[in-house]
Amino acid sequence: MNSPPALPDIGVSAAPLRKRRLADEIYAQILLQLSTGQYKVGDRLPTEKDLSASFDVSRPVVREALQHLTNDGLIDARRGSGTFVRRLPPHEMAHYTDGARIAQYMRAYEVRRGLEVEAARLAALRIDQTHRRRIEHALIAMEETMRGGESGLEADFQFHLEIARATGNDLFEKQLLFLRPDMMGTMRIALSITGKRSKYRREKVLQEHRDICSAISAGDAEMAKLYMGYHLTSVRNRIIDEGR
Repeated sequence: MNSPPALPDIGVSAAPLRKRRLADEIYAQILLQLSTGQYKVGDRLPTEKDLSASFDVSRPVVREALQHLTNDGLIDARRGSGTFVRRLPPHEMAHYTDGARIAQYMRAYEVRRGLEVEAARLAALRIDQTHRRRIEHALIAMEETMRGGESGLEADFQFHLEIARATGNDLFEKQLLFLRPDMMGTMRIALSITGKRSKYRREKVLQEHRDICSAISAGDAEMAKLYMGYHLTSVRNRIIDEGR
C-alpha cells in the first residue's frame, strides 16, 4: 500500500506569531501606563530604542505596539520630534485587569468581531418567533439589571449568545462559548467603566443592543450586520478611550 504523499512545506514559521503576541503584550503594558497616570497628554514617550531596552524586546515589536496605539488615537508620532501622548484611556482600566489579560482580550476581540457580525446577519435572515423572543428577553433582562445599578454582564453575554443560536448554525454558538472567558473579560471592563460614567453612556450601550435586536427582528440582514459592527467597535472604544 502506497503511503500518502507528503504535504508541501509552505514556509509557515512561529516567529511572526510570537512577534505579534509580544507586540500585543507591549501594547497592553503601555496602555496601562497611560491609564495609571505615568504619562500626561502632551508628554513624549521614550524612544523605540529605550522602550526596546526597557521591555527587553526588539525594536520591530515596539514599533508594531506603537502603531496599534497610534491607530487607537492615543499617541501621535511626529517625524523628527518623537511620539507624544494624544489622549488617555480610562483610568479605571488598571483596576479591572492587567497587561497580559488586555493583550489576550484584544486578540479575542478580533475573532469575536468577525464571528458576531456574520452571526447578526445570518440571524436576521433566519430569525423565527422562538429565537426572536429569546433575544428580546435577553435585552429586557439587560435593561433591567443595568438600570438597577448592576453591570448586566450575564444578560449581555446571553443576548449575544441568543443571536448566535438564531443563526441555526450550532458552530456559532460553540465558538461564542469557547470565547466566553475573554468576551466576559472585555464586557466586564467596558460595562464597569460605563457603570461609573453618566446615565447617557449607559443608555447609549442599551440603545446599541436595541438597534441590533430591532434589525434582526425585522429580518434586515445588512442593518443587523452594521449595528453589530458598530456596537463591537464601541465596546473597544469604551475600553481604550477616556471620553467615550
